[in-house]
Amino acid sequence: MGLRAVGVAACFLLACSTAKVREGFTNLPADGGSGGGDRPDTGPPLPPTGDGGEAVCTPSKLNYDIPGNNCDDDGDGQVDNAVVCDSGLALDGNAEGFASALGICRSASDGGWGLISATFLDGYNTTGKPNDGQHGIMPKFGSVLTPREGGSLGVLSSGWAREYNNKNGTYDKYACFRSGATMGSYMGGSVPSGYPKSIAGCDADTDVYDVIVIRMKLRAPGNAKGLSFNFNFMSGEWPEYVCTNYNDGFLAMLTSKAFNNGVAENISFDPQQRPVSVNNGFFDRCQGGTTTCGRSTCAGGDGELWGTGFYCPGVHCYSGTTKEDTGGGATGWLETQAPIEPGEEITLDFMIWDTGDASFDSSVLLDNFQWIAGETKTYTDRPR
Repeated sequence: MGLRAVGVAACFLLACSTAKVREGFTNLPADGGSGGGDRPDTGPPLPPTGDGGEAVCTPSKLNYDIPGNNCDDDGDGQVDNAVVCDSGLALDGNAEGFASALGICRSASDGGWGLISATFLDGYNTTGKPNDGQHGIMPKFGSVLTPREGGSLGVLSSGWAREYNNKNGTYDKYACFRSGATMGSYMGGSVPSGYPKSIAGCDADTDVYDVIVIRMKLRAPGNAKGLSFNFNFMSGEWPEYVCTNYNDGFLAMLTSKAFNNGVAENISFDPQQRPVSVNNGFFDRCQGGTTTCGRSTCAGGDGELWGTGFYCPGVHCYSGTTKEDTGGGATGWLETQAPIEPGEEITLDFMIWDTGDASFDSSVLLDNFQWIAGETKTYTDRPR
């Protein structure tokens, strides 16, 4: 286990404390699970109406085509045409290909909005490059998980961005993300100031390892007021390292004039405003039987983990030459949305890292990036 201490006690404050919801964020129930309550409605909007209530459709190449509103918003001669651009992508494709896997199909150079640039980095606001194996484009992840849109999803990892924690993505005795045989142990890059973030009763280590970031600069369409994406955080830290200083993390940092006064900040969190780690209230895809504060923390079961390397049913994983148990878990698919200003240039950074040491890796699946036409608040919950 490298630097890890043995016999860390579980933190019973994990799902019991609440935090003040920040201004501009949707107020969610503090139940440690899915949202609900006053969740904003971001369904397909109807075309805007004139003074007489009649539908108004104003096509422009500066707009994106809003699904389901029966308007040729982008002026390309087709109504409500969905664009898919993630077939035939290489497993080890570049950052632009990774953006395509997420559903970002348009380049800003083609007509004013879309992807300006995409870059893989080994830290936040650094210029170094991560290990190539820490990012991957895949048609599935394990036996159950499939893309949320199109034919591919993107994977970032503090280990190997594969179905098992090795170059080939296949099972062997060191294949689990709880294994000591990871791709490297280096204190790579950095994460944003204030992260890893401690929560009530659970202090986080300040050392980070194996950081990978994809930084995407985008020009928003002229009719977009928000964005959304899906993610699924998976970690080998479950269950021993809940509420310890070894909690790996995932952040989605947004820079937009419409959010946090234009200062970059994380937009993916649970109802208690906790960033994504095994301490997050959504982390419930795991082996049942564990309880925290009297509620089951594995309500989602372990079925989605089969074939991923985050749970190895019927086999053992190894740390060195010692057999380990088959722990590990995930949040399941989640959806984050956040506001932007129409036509502005935004930056969206997705990142993941090991906290405390380079053992017991974590991955995040990313997919289904979309623009939102209606008023948008910052929010994370299960997809509808």
